Amino acid sequence: MEIKLLQLLSQHNALSIGQLSQALELNTLQTLAIIARINKLKAGSVISHGSNYTLSYPLNWLNQNKIEELLQAQKLDYQVHLLSQTDSTNSYALKHINQLANKTIVSCDWQYAGRGRFGRHWLSSIAHDLTASIIYDFPADFNLQLLPLLCAVAVNRLLKNYRISNQIKWPNDIYQANSKLKISGILVENIFRDQINHSVIGIGIDNLANWERNQLLVDLVASLDHLINEFKLFGFALLRREWLDNCLHLKHNVKILQHGAIIARGIHSDIGEHGELIVQTATGIQNFSSSAISLRLD
Repeated sequence: MEIKLLQLLSQHNALSIGQLSQALELNTLQTLAIIARINKLKAGSVISHGSNYTLSYPLNWLNQNKIEELLQAQKLDYQVHLLSQTDSTNSYALKHINQLANKTIVSCDWQYAGRGRFGRHWLSSIAHDLTASIIYDFPADFNLQLLPLLCAVAVNRLLKNYRISNQIKWPNDIYQANSKLKISGILVENIFRDQINHSVIGIGIDNLANWERNQLLVDLVASLDHLINEFKLFGFALLRREWLDNCLHLKHNVKILQHGAIIARGIHSDIGEHGELIVQTATGIQNFSSSAISLRLD
């Protein structure tokens, strides 16, 4: 109902509580409760002027036809599966993986329970931030260990094109340069079936400058598509260098954690040919590649 109410207010300059309640087929108290939930998600989204309610800022809705036109203009052969809202685009894609083809984009106007590594939540603003999952089918010999790092380079390039200076934190978190602000998260999940790797690449991007979301989504897909094709043609060597050149913590002191406990400290010196983290510790070089570990600047 949150989405429906916001869409109604997007289509009209102002509506009374009675008009909103009638359109939603709810009573006044139920409608006011929805407005309260929306404003709890983002304070001041719906404001009242006397007896009327309006949006405090314009919303940035996704549009199926516009996305398909933009994909065609960039010669990107992808299918589009739009949802008004879902708990997690990755969860939706995994649940419906048998019905969704290779190169399918799943996106929504509101992801209310997005997932990150270690079960962390990714909070997104309704019809503002971008949340999407892209499904790819890869052959059995495709190096899935590198996929999170490849995605990080793709998002790094995209945000640079949008004039946002940013850096990569191992393996694939994106931070605004010279700040502690995480502006993009990536979660890659894989299912191996019938000698095919079905990969779901979930990406969330904070819409820092209120970019037009349909264009942002297509530009994200284009960046990811180009990156994967580069990897298939030329391998990881050049992309590895690009990842390192944009790394937040290269040559810095870091600590490695597993299940919340510090298991190593040292200087981050490199990444390996399979994307593993290479750290110079007091006892020598150590490599870390497990998805169960995390890194922090020390």
